[in-house]
Amino acid sequence: MLPDVDLDTPALKPCAAIDDPFSSDLTWLVHRVERSLTGEFDAACRAVGLKDMRDTLVLAVAGDGVARTQIEIAQTLGLDKTTLGAIIDRLEERSFLVRVVDPSNKRVRRPRTTDAGYEILDRALAARDEAVNQSLQGFTTDDIASLRTLLWRVATRSAEG
Repeated sequence: MLPDVDLDTPALKPCAAIDDPFSSDLTWLVHRVERSLTGEFDAACRAVGLKDMRDTLVLAVAGDGVARTQIEIAQTLGLDKTTLGAIIDRLEERSFLVRVVDPSNKRVRRPRTTDAGYEILDRALAARDEAVNQSLQGFTTDDIASLRTLLWRVATRSAEG
């Protein structure tokens, strides 16, 4: 069941081709949701002192106990290596992350989240959760679980073959 929305309100029509909640282009709807939630996540990150959500994603992946190279982190997060390098540099300058020399190959450095990085990550994720909960206010727990499950299935479909 969709909320009671006045589809004749011009502000609710992003363009003439997208005006029906039952037949709107799915990619456009997912894009709009992504922009909205990313904007809220970015604002939550800025509120605790990080630049944007990519900082939290890098800190989370670098701190999950799996020693990854920068290239592996970039692949995991879908970031290009230049962008990731700039994020890691910024986080390292603020002592949220360190590059640890790989004992089996001295040329390889593996980013690792520091204690300060875990602290700010926890604060950023708590702020994110609060922002997302506000965005999803009015949805039931089952609605949110279904949304998460469906999005996960779409996101991982190509990886599963």
